[in-house]
Amino acid sequence: MLRDRYPFCTLVTLLRVGAVAASVTACSPKPVSLPPNMTVSEKQPRAWPSPPIAKPNAPPRIVHVWFSTLTIQPGMWFDGVIIGSTNVASVEVRTAAFSINSDHVAPGVYRFHTRVLELPPLSRRHWYELYIIARNTPGVASVEEARLRVE
Repeated sequence: MLRDRYPFCTLVTLLRVGAVAASVTACSPKPVSLPPNMTVSEKQPRAWPSPPIAKPNAPPRIVHVWFSTLTIQPGMWFDGVIIGSTNVASVEVRTAAFSINSDHVAPGVYRFHTRVLELPPLSRRHWYELYIIARNTPGVASVEEARLRVE
């Protein structure tokens, strides 16, 4: 058999298959568009919607999201405000690179102000899915998505 005469032939074949598989998985899916309830601007909006009143066990709602930017780099400040229904118990802003637990400042109002930490070189210059996850007390989640660029 060819395999018996050339033992490295199997290794080369495996490497080729692995390279093809890696190139297929590296292709990113269609970009997620900005949700209609999200604002990205340097300054916070002047007018905010009121958080809708909801029973504790009702599904949580994300009403409006504001981010200072969707392109971040180490050392800069990253800010956000999330307006949800009054039954939202927690809001997490998460990517594959980091996670932020937002502060609860009023019923249905969450915000964060954080300095972007240094990331490993392989984590930089990539687009990440950014998930805004609002949960009520029983743990039911409502999720919004956007794309975040890490420079």
